[in-house]
Amino acid sequence: MSLEPGRKLGLTASLIIVIVPVITFILYGLFFLSLFGLVSSGLTGGSPVFGSLFPIGILIALSVVGIIGFVGFILFIISMHSLSQYYNEPGIFRNVIYSFLVTIIGYVALFVTGLAVAFTAITSLKSSSTSGLSGAWFIGLILGIVAAALVIEIVSALLLMRAFNKLGEKSGVQNFNTAGTLYLVGTVLTIVFIGSLIVWIAWIFAAMGFNSLKPKTNETTTFPYANPQTPPTNLTQKRFCPYCGIENTPDSIYCVNCGKKLQQS
Repeated sequence: MSLEPGRKLGLTASLIIVIVPVITFILYGLFFLSLFGLVSSGLTGGSPVFGSLFPIGILIALSVVGIIGFVGFILFIISMHSLSQYYNEPGIFRNVIYSFLVTIIGYVALFVTGLAVAFTAITSLKSSSTSGLSGAWFIGLILGIVAAALVIEIVSALLLMRAFNKLGEKSGVQNFNTAGTLYLVGTVLTIVFIGSLIVWIAWIFAAMGFNSLKPKTNETTTFPYANPQTPPTNLTQKRFCPYCGIENTPDSIYCVNCGKKLQQS
């Protein structure tokens, strides 16, 4: 199996994951700026600077960028599967899949649990006259969801870090180990802005790692060369006539005893 498909897919996926947040940040900035322009024009009676359809166009662009980001993640999974087969290390792909499943299953379970808890809280509070309890339920629910989401992300990041570490171990590219470590640290610090920045930097190291991948060096077996000074075997071996059994010289063509032609070796 060739290295190039996995390397190119991984590089493309990492670049997409690096570029998408930058474009998303710019689009959100333009969106809020256009909303501010619409509000200002409504108060002053002037025409919007960007046009009334500009925010809708930004929302459509954000949707397209989100789809591109999802495609990038799928390409990353395919790349890790290809590299897992190339390096004959199932742990590379297995940890990526486990990380993906933990995120999907974890958030689905968290969503269902949150709905159930919220429904139970609302039902119980309808029969209660204590308004303070309502606020406590709401705050507790939000904090619980945030804490559970953080735990899910950390477990997913640990699995992804293991995948990067195994790839770095097999390929000898240290950038993958750095990417895995930064990804975990950034995930732990996601609650603050710097965490997202560290995760973003981790994908830059991942892109550098994919770009640095080189094919495995084939192991060559050395064979002993024959000594060129060794005389040919046909000059040292004796020749016997197959008819009468008399010994002849190595260069004899006919037997010296019976005269029959000797077999050529």
